[in-house]
Amino acid sequence: MLFAAACADPARERFERAEKELLTQKMEAALADYRHIARDHPQSRYAPAALLRQGDLYGGYYRNFPAALEAYESLVYNYPRASEAPRALLKTAEIHLLQYIDPSSAAADLERIRKEFPGFEGEDETLFLLARAYGAAGEDERQAAALAELTERFPKSNRAAEGRWMMAYALLGQRRYADADREFRKLLYLSTEREAVVQARWGVAQSLEGMGDLKGAIAQYETLRAEAGDPAYVAEKIGRLKDRLRKR
Repeated sequence: MLFAAACADPARERFERAEKELLTQKMEAALADYRHIARDHPQSRYAPAALLRQGDLYGGYYRNFPAALEAYESLVYNYPRASEAPRALLKTAEIHLLQYIDPSSAAADLERIRKEFPGFEGEDETLFLLARAYGAAGEDERQAAALAELTERFPKSNRAAEGRWMMAYALLGQRRYADADREFRKLLYLSTEREAVVQARWGVAQSLEGMGDLKGAIAQYETLRAEAGDPAYVAEKIGRLKDRLRKR
């Protein structure tokens, strides 16, 4: 029955052709076929997917963000229960945040995903982007809450790892040095690659410096002297801190 229904769908062949065109980098032909499906076969089960692909092409390949938003918004409006709807909202939020620098609209899109599509498979991506949106809007507490939920619920996600770094640097920027120190020490413990270890230790040193623990900061910078990319800068930093320490 499902096979018969698929064969009866007049948009199926057009969609499969568009997918092949997309794979072979025939972007104009693919876009034309996706637009045809959405326009001429709105009742087809392929119409939401065609609109999503259309938006992705406009936004990712042609960099035509108004057209991309129009496709995504059409999908969400006309097919609100389609499986593609939360992905379209996520893409809409990305454009609002990264292209239009409109974090409030982005946050609204992302909160809508969380409210209307609680089982969305991209929830870790949603939380990560939500944290970025709240951070850009200056809503520090909401950013922290989103990052905490991300790292607690999706600890193995790549976005959770990025979220830990975002949290540490956000705390440092807010001059919450003790909290930043705690987060950077967690990252230092979790990091296995040399570059990440150096970055985390540098964060610890900056946090200690902000807390006024100059001896502790000097000790961290001394450890970094041979590891950092610019040893001369680290040596200069240590010298300045030792001068400050002597003047106390």
